[in-house]
Amino acid sequence: MKTALARTYRRLTNSHLFIGLLLTINSTLFSIFIVNYIQMVKIAENHFDDIRVSSLALPRPQAKDIAVVLISEETLSRLPYRSPLDRALIADLLVQLEKRSVTAIGLNVVFDRPTEAEKDRRLSEVFRGIRVPLIVSTISNIVESSPQRLSYSRKYLQGLQTGLSHVYRDFLDQTVREVQIRHIQGRTVQLGFAAAIAYTLGKDLPDVESLRIDFRAGPNLDTPPFPVYEAHKLGELPVTALKDRIVLIGSDPGLNSRHRTPLSIQNTSEKHNLPGVLIEAHALSQLIEGRSLKSVSSDQTLLLLVSASMLGVFISLSRLGWLMKIITSFGVLPVAWIASLFVFIYQGQLLPMVAMTVAYLVAAIASFTWEWRSEFSKRQEVQQIFGHFLAPAVIEQMLLNPDSLELGGEFREVSLLFTDLEGFTALTESNTPQDMVRLVNAYLEESCEIVIRHGGTIDKIVGDALHVMFNAPVFQKDHAQRAANCALELDAWSNKFRERQAEMGITLGVTRIGVNTGNCMVGNFGGSIRFDYTAHGDAINTAARLESINQRLGTTICISETTASLCNDISFLPVATLILYGKTQGVDVFSPYPETDEFPDSEFKDEYKYAFSCLRENKIEATELFRNLYERYPNHPLVKLHNKRIDQGELGTSIIMPEK
Repeated sequence: MKTALARTYRRLTNSHLFIGLLLTINSTLFSIFIVNYIQMVKIAENHFDDIRVSSLALPRPQAKDIAVVLISEETLSRLPYRSPLDRALIADLLVQLEKRSVTAIGLNVVFDRPTEAEKDRRLSEVFRGIRVPLIVSTISNIVESSPQRLSYSRKYLQGLQTGLSHVYRDFLDQTVREVQIRHIQGRTVQLGFAAAIAYTLGKDLPDVESLRIDFRAGPNLDTPPFPVYEAHKLGELPVTALKDRIVLIGSDPGLNSRHRTPLSIQNTSEKHNLPGVLIEAHALSQLIEGRSLKSVSSDQTLLLLVSASMLGVFISLSRLGWLMKIITSFGVLPVAWIASLFVFIYQGQLLPMVAMTVAYLVAAIASFTWEWRSEFSKRQEVQQIFGHFLAPAVIEQMLLNPDSLELGGEFREVSLLFTDLEGFTALTESNTPQDMVRLVNAYLEESCEIVIRHGGTIDKIVGDALHVMFNAPVFQKDHAQRAANCALELDAWSNKFRERQAEMGITLGVTRIGVNTGNCMVGNFGGSIRFDYTAHGDAINTAARLESINQRLGTTICISETTASLCNDISFLPVATLILYGKTQGVDVFSPYPETDEFPDSEFKDEYKYAFSCLRENKIEATELFRNLYERYPNHPLVKLHNKRIDQGELGTSIIMPEK
């Protein structure tokens, strides 16, 4: 059960699709946490929204159906007291506006306490006698207000059309971005101030409790979106100036009473903040014209975060190089942000770009980290698998392409080198296990160092025997030359190793070596739990048989013609044409001819080659030639071999191998 689970886990972790899905889900969840609980991210999102609203809104003509009458600082300076507002002034304003044939009046002034009795009575009479639709601000328990003030306000405004005077401030940055449409408390529904005016005029209201304000842009920087008149100058206006307009009356007693809005982001000074009545004018204009500033829902936000995370994962896990991944990753962001600006300009849609950017970056960083960790693990895997069998330079090349460790293989020409220590089995029977461990470890350590120095890959170690590949896993143009040179050095080293062991009373046989070059299937073979980098093919069997044939031929190195033909600067002597067991096609075999004290010159080499060619052609003089060579070089294994064959009546240079 554990093995099956481990196999399943390994398959899943090796699947880019599964890892991509897992990274997308985790990145999305983490981004949701960041977006919802990290205040700086929320503030950044708000500010980017404000920049779009204040800077990119399309210019509109100044509103012709809405005007604002402000009880300004200068107006207040002409009154006997500043607070509460002089109700005689308000009564006079209402009378004047009614005479000017306005469409409706919105009085954005709170009446929650008495003032002078006569003025209060007169304003109450004007409220109830005016023939123009009048909507007055009221308060409710959703704002901090004493029960006494609530009671007074309800009594004073009883029977009038009212709308809640409540400004939504974002608790993070105190910016007004929404307006109240309705307040639902139990079965009681109260409309907001702007909503009440729009409803009175027969406009349909959106079915929401609050609405994102689509602040109206003016026609230019010098012209405000709404005509604004100071209350004390109202009498100076032409009689028709406010005809057929909705007039909102409100106070602007000073900078400290204004509210920060998205428009304030262009200039952070308080003079660019807006009084409440102007905010209501923007909301009313939006309701009358049916405009909306579209914000994405929570479901849509989730979908966008998933999409952003998926894009970040896709780029990070793509097959692009690291530099291209980084360039592409950071190149996507400005394109996305610019695209969001166009979406706002032409669709009025506020996309959560900061949240999406967070999701994208979280996914990209997580994917980059996973990819780096995966690559680091593969590098460790390469070192673990090949560290004791490959040259450091070869390992470094493989580390540059760790994907080559995936299961699978390819046909490739390789040179194969097989070694075996003669008499090893008998040696184990005459020595203690401790001595054999020491001997084998010393033998393998030094022989493996030679192989690695020549760039060979140690495929297997079987007892004392080595199975070595060249030209795999990395390409080596001179793989045949490397294999032959390695064989020569192993042969020379093994003779010295035998001498050292003989001094300690241990008698070792020779190291037999076979080398062959041919096409093999090379790669990682096995399963998801364990795989082995190795080669399969007939060329391997040939190399193994060339190693074992040394025992019969009396040689220590046998190299096939396919290898010898690819070598330079090495002299070879032809050995024979071997017809291996189960084969009909012969293999031409050669043995390297290093010049030694025993065979110092090329005279022997030339005489041997000539005698061998005569033997191959079954010429009569071949017998005499080999007899002469034997008299002069009785210890040369090839001379001894062919003299023995001639004595036994064998002709030619083909030797049939009766067994493997």
